[in-house]
Amino acid sequence: MTQNLISALLPEEVSSMVKQNLLDAKTNLFFLLSTLQSEDVSTLFKPGNTYLPFIEKAHQTMLDHPEILPQVFNKEAFSLDFTLLNELRPILTQINELAESIQKTFMAVGSDTLVASLEVYSAVKQNKDKVPGLAYTADEMAVFFKKSRQKAIPVV
Repeated sequence: MTQNLISALLPEEVSSMVKQNLLDAKTNLFFLLSTLQSEDVSTLFKPGNTYLPFIEKAHQTMLDHPEILPQVFNKEAFSLDFTLLNELRPILTQINELAESIQKTFMAVGSDTLVASLEVYSAVKQNKDKVPGLAYTADEMAVFFKKSRQKAIPVV
């Protein structure tokens, strides 16, 4: 019995619209950083949800008591960053939820098609000697299941 976790069609016009909307979002969020290297990211202090209340308290304290901060502290930059952080948070949440749903759907439909493909392969193997040309197809499909031989490790 064939597995069928999902069965849907994605019309070309819907696919095109979604792709265009994603491109528009990327264009509208022109300030997004895509050039940070892995080693750069690993050095960043990542606040996560744990430190968000701390950041909010620090921002409010800056607003309530600006006199306690050194002159070199850039209050405007901190306020801009604080505002951007709060504006990006719900967008990031929605994108993460969408990405997770797309990944799970992609995995499910991939699994569905692989399971069905295995059934086709089984039928090909059973009928390869009965249907002209099917033996060649069976050989092409069999390549995906050949195990690579491991070289014996010489005993020293």
